[in-house]
Amino acid sequence: MAWRLYALELPQAQELLPEGPEPEGFWPLEEPWEPKGGAPLPWPEPLYFLDGKERAEGLVAEGRRLALLGCVAAGAVVFEGGRMRLLPPLVRRVGVGLSEALRAGELLYEPFPVEGEGIYALQEGLRRARANLEAEVASGLSGGLLVVDGPVRLRREAPILGYIKTHWARYLPPEKEALLHRLAPGERSPLFRIRRKGLELASWYLRLPLPPEGVRPPEAGLLRLETPLEGPYERLAALSVSLFPALASHPVKDPRAPQNLTPVGGLERELGRRMGRREVVARFLARHLGGG
Repeated sequence: MAWRLYALELPQAQELLPEGPEPEGFWPLEEPWEPKGGAPLPWPEPLYFLDGKERAEGLVAEGRRLALLGCVAAGAVVFEGGRMRLLPPLVRRVGVGLSEALRAGELLYEPFPVEGEGIYALQEGLRRARANLEAEVASGLSGGLLVVDGPVRLRREAPILGYIKTHWARYLPPEKEALLHRLAPGERSPLFRIRRKGLELASWYLRLPLPPEGVRPPEAGLLRLETPLEGPYERLAALSVSLFPALASHPVKDPRAPQNLTPVGGLERELGRRMGRREVVARFLARHLGGG
């Protein structure tokens, strides 16, 4: 029995909600609990920005077995010598749930293991494939500071800094969280400690510049940043006050402004281009796996 195309249209693999902190008391690392600014600091070099993309491209069936065909991509932008430069990205096609490679014309999907059953498990496998590719890119980045879009999950000897754009998990008690609404652009909260899956992290919130027009919710332009507690977290917090506002995007160019940083937005567009057009991929899958 051969694999046949089951569906081209299926929900995009949704991001998991960021893991919340492990239950414990609130642990401030700075006092007093009030907004903090700071003088501009020079950016470290090399300074890397890492991100990845995933795309579900089709669901195939072999009898009662299902597999998810998808594309994952990861890459980095480096600031060095006073300018930004794109490093060679990685793009792979994977078949979550396949036991061997599956070819559809020019497209080759390499097998990737699935943990569990059902569509959700297949989508989670696609997320893991993207995370693995991001880790592979990160392993080739030596020294400097690595900035990742999302929570810190990678381990590296050099400093790493994660930034989170949406705030589903709550890390502060209500009386401390009230400070976030008072942060002006370019100001940050004091540092506080969190623990997630056994990893000790220093974290803080930062307000990005906002365009003068429009109605904005209280969390507009708010980032949460985190870095391993054993690293230079005080220096990175001071650096973030001048680094992130300078890289904030504008809504004219990016609908996710200002939180989607300019170099990361450019990297995402390049990754999307290298993944290929969805309609072309769909034609290949329909032609070679459609069963006609």
